Amino acid sequence: MTLSPRGLLEPIGTLRRILPLLWASSRKWALLTTFLMVLEVGFGLAALYLLKQLVDLVTTLLGDEATAAGGMTEVLRYVGLTGAAALAFMVTRALSSLAKEAQALLVADYIDGKIHERAISADLAFYESPRYFDTLERARESGNQRPAQVIGNLMMLSRNSLMLAAVVALLASIDWLLLPVLLVAILPGLLVRLHFTRHLYDWQRRRTQMERKASYLDWLMTSNLHAKELRIYQLGDHLRAQYAGLRGRIRRERLSITQRRTRLEVAVGSAAAIAFFSSLAYLAWQTTEGRSSVGDLVLFMLIFQRAQTMGQELVQQLSKLYEDHLYMGLLFEFLDIAPEIAGPAHPVALPEAIRDGIRFEKVGFQYPGSPEQTLSDIDLSIRPGQVVALVGINGAGKTTLIKLLCRLYDPVQGRITLDGIDIRQYSPEQYRSLFSVIFQDYSQYATSVKENIHFGDIASPGERLSIMSAAINAGADGFISRLAQGYDTPLTRMFDEGHEISIGQWQKLALARAFLRKSSFIILDEPTSSLDPEAEFEMFENFRERISHRGALMISHRLSTVRMADYIYVMDQGRIVESGTHQELIQKEGIYYTLFSKQAFHYKDAEAWQ
Repeated sequence: MTLSPRGLLEPIGTLRRILPLLWASSRKWALLTTFLMVLEVGFGLAALYLLKQLVDLVTTLLGDEATAAGGMTEVLRYVGLTGAAALAFMVTRALSSLAKEAQALLVADYIDGKIHERAISADLAFYESPRYFDTLERARESGNQRPAQVIGNLMMLSRNSLMLAAVVALLASIDWLLLPVLLVAILPGLLVRLHFTRHLYDWQRRRTQMERKASYLDWLMTSNLHAKELRIYQLGDHLRAQYAGLRGRIRRERLSITQRRTRLEVAVGSAAAIAFFSSLAYLAWQTTEGRSSVGDLVLFMLIFQRAQTMGQELVQQLSKLYEDHLYMGLLFEFLDIAPEIAGPAHPVALPEAIRDGIRFEKVGFQYPGSPEQTLSDIDLSIRPGQVVALVGINGAGKTTLIKLLCRLYDPVQGRITLDGIDIRQYSPEQYRSLFSVIFQDYSQYATSVKENIHFGDIASPGERLSIMSAAINAGADGFISRLAQGYDTPLTRMFDEGHEISIGQWQKLALARAFLRKSSFIILDEPTSSLDPEAEFEMFENFRERISHRGALMISHRLSTVRMADYIYVMDQGRIVESGTHQELIQKEGIYYTLFSKQAFHYKDAEAWQ
């Protein structure tokens, strides 16, 4: 693997994107850090210059006994000035470190905010693709500290470059033949580090999925979600062996790269040491021949070692800058993800009162990357105040239809309208505010009961009466009142001393969350799948009153609850194959009739047995 001159200049492009982020996150600290860095370089150079003057003065006085006594005052003056410059250098360096740390914290928080902003605005399609896991993992790997590291390394690079330039000038004043020696001591180390920085980056990029799989296995073994099955099926040793195998492979490959880099660094360091001592021998011979002074020899020993140290730091900073550039590319890859579902430049205002409702017109949909259509020729309508049910076996496309209805995806064929206007002409955020949704895979938030419900309409004040009203409609108030702290009880044991509740109780909270928002339509995807028969009966006994007579779309495999709907659509293989009221579909004796009869069969047997 080789690095082209173009590749070495790539970090400049990254800096063009990082510097505005740094400026936006902390202008005051950016200016202060730059000012202190300039002072640090200035005092460091002053200390070196004054040290050279002091060495020259002492060397002159040693060669002239007549002026030695009178020159002592001048020596003390230079000693005082050199000490003051060195002290000022140390103080400014400490203040500069403080400023850089403060700036790093602000930048880290700012980048976190940018990552969260992008994560929230990204399309749902991104989260449902393998690209999400790889891109997000790489963005996390790049870390929110990288931008601050880049600017810190850049400042250190600038400081050491200025210091090194001054040292080079001092070396040239002693003997210009010493300059190639300094180049030999620095350049090979730089090339070795840059080579292995790129090599390690490419290796880590290729190993992203392997790292994710190892993290997944670790999660399986340590998560409370899998603790029961892990023990019942005795999966622990099997998962441990898989994890150890992955980590062992990753470790061996990483050590192989490190070993090769170490061997080359030792060789380069040995060559640099040989060059230094050869130069020292040369300068010592020059001094014995009277061609150089003792001061030159002393100064060479002082500044060459410092130059070599700064050169090594320079190599490390260039290497880190290149590494940061590579990893920042991963962060920018995530930040560059733009949502495809966006509002028009001039969105249409939502109607104050919905008249006709929502209609699917010959809608077809195909997931990105999928070879087959998930939905085809969907014609469906939901009028204000109407309860519509969607029935079908698993995989029929019911949940996908909900995603299109909420505009989490856009159709690839046909259109969806609200009061006759294509929903793509509305602002996505405003349009989605029309819906309250309980998804089949509803969320369980590790926070209080009240907040779990309030998340259904976070823009509302979250008054206790409205929270309680939503909980009562969802049938959740009964168990909440029995909790130790009522609505203030923290849930899950992830933080503090939280309380664990059953899956059925979690589903009631999800229902309360959907009921809280004063939306025009409510969408329920298997809303009672975890409820006991009594709770389900109570839910649908006065369902319309519970949802405040809003329009509703309900998905359920329990057809006993579907029969109360105003209109029923039956889906099969991504198409609507039947539609009508419960009685109409029973009379057709089609798919709905077959499904309903199978579910009712056991209840009929029970009635005959009684």
